[in-house]
Amino acid sequence: MNTFKANIKYLGIFLAMLAIFSGCSKEEQVPDKDEPVRVTAYSAKSELFMEYDQPVAGEKTGFLIHLTRLADFKPVTEGGLKLIFTPSAGSPVTFTMPAPTRAGIYKAEVALGNPGKYSLKLVTDGKGFGDEITVSEVRVLNKGEKPAEHKGGDGAIAFLKEQQWVVDFMVTQPVRKDLGSFVTATGELVPVSNAEATVAAPLSGIISTARQLPFIGKKVAKGEIVALIDPPVIPEGGIGQLSAAYAEAKNRVALAQKEYDRARRLHDAKIAPLKRVEEAELTLSSARAALAPLDKAMGSVGGARSGRIAVRAPVSGTVVEVVAGAGKGVEAGQPILRIVNTGTLWLKANIPASEIGVAGKSLNATFTASGLTDEFKPSRLVSIGDMLDPQTRTLPVLFEVPNQSGRLKVGLFANVAIQTGSVAGALAVPKDALTEDEGRWFVFIQSSGEAFDRREVKIGVEDAGFVQIIDGLKGEERVVTRGAYYVKQAESAAKGGADQGHAH
Repeated sequence: MNTFKANIKYLGIFLAMLAIFSGCSKEEQVPDKDEPVRVTAYSAKSELFMEYDQPVAGEKTGFLIHLTRLADFKPVTEGGLKLIFTPSAGSPVTFTMPAPTRAGIYKAEVALGNPGKYSLKLVTDGKGFGDEITVSEVRVLNKGEKPAEHKGGDGAIAFLKEQQWVVDFMVTQPVRKDLGSFVTATGELVPVSNAEATVAAPLSGIISTARQLPFIGKKVAKGEIVALIDPPVIPEGGIGQLSAAYAEAKNRVALAQKEYDRARRLHDAKIAPLKRVEEAELTLSSARAALAPLDKAMGSVGGARSGRIAVRAPVSGTVVEVVAGAGKGVEAGQPILRIVNTGTLWLKANIPASEIGVAGKSLNATFTASGLTDEFKPSRLVSIGDMLDPQTRTLPVLFEVPNQSGRLKVGLFANVAIQTGSVAGALAVPKDALTEDEGRWFVFIQSSGEAFDRREVKIGVEDAGFVQIIDGLKGEERVVTRGAYYVKQAESAAKGGADQGHAH
């Protein structure tokens, strides 16, 4: 919300400034006046945009100087400025301004006695901001000498410093970066297959009020008692019936074991045939198979007191659902609660059918989850599906995701980026530098301090907020990387017939 309000504020200020600086009519301009000399220069810390009339030896010339900090593209607001003019032969001449006339703007009246070419060094001494900027040539004319035709090379879009400084604006050079190529997909966080369990009633009964059921979000350990079930009013299906069935099954196993041992001894003594041994062995196997589930059931209800059935957690984890309540009757097999171990989750990514050619065992992914600002990285690839989902036409891919902190929740939706390759040393600009128009991509190039051109570019891969520029841009050019929208608005105003000019 704060960002939105700030953008609205900047937009209002920008439109007001645009109206002010677009208000000069053609009648107010002086048609026969020579265009001023405009100079744009940079240091590592500052941008200089300077305008002045062609100097004439012995006459005063006004210099209008705009200084911008490159770190935040805001105006220099305090401190003095020295202009040091050094002729090709002779001593330097220095002019000093103690402070800017207003934020970012210094004005100087300069008179140079001798004609010729001068180099110019500008030295700032603002608090916490000292810098030097060099201008290679300032030409001073003899009286009566006609100035050379000025080829400004200005861009088609005028966007003044006073407009740049009051909005969120930035101009930087492209960078060389190693970028990855990615396939994007939607996904969901799901439990690991063996880390989720539904705890069901092993026998019929009534959930006891003697022990509180775990609440949602409670951590439980494997083997911990999570519920007690009182025996039902009638014995059928209760602990008594289970105990009787268990005892009977144990007796059958014991008898079958004795018969098998006796048949084996008689066969060894060559008294009984082998068929009798085989029949006894089959009977023993059947008895053991009947005992096994009863034995497991008795183990799960062990530890009960007063005939109650003690229900234990089959896995360690967090209770995520409780579907029964104390005092309610339950049938054998009816769910009571669900436990999920969320220390490790699976990310199920759904790769579009058009992108399944990139699915391989070396898949490397990152993802963001709804409601969380961080970027997360799976620990490994678990599996790649063999069949497309018939409804979504996507291929499921599972990644394992560590979640010891518990910040990631089961069921969260995710935006997944799966790396499929990389581009070393790509020429790149921030994504915010790009504007789209009818499926084509453009950037705004700063041709001078207050002039810009729109340039069509061809883009490549996108990674970590940067986009590869394949064609249309040189590495040394300066690009609007923040506030391209405002330059676009200035372009629209210029096409609408507004004449923009300075009003210092």
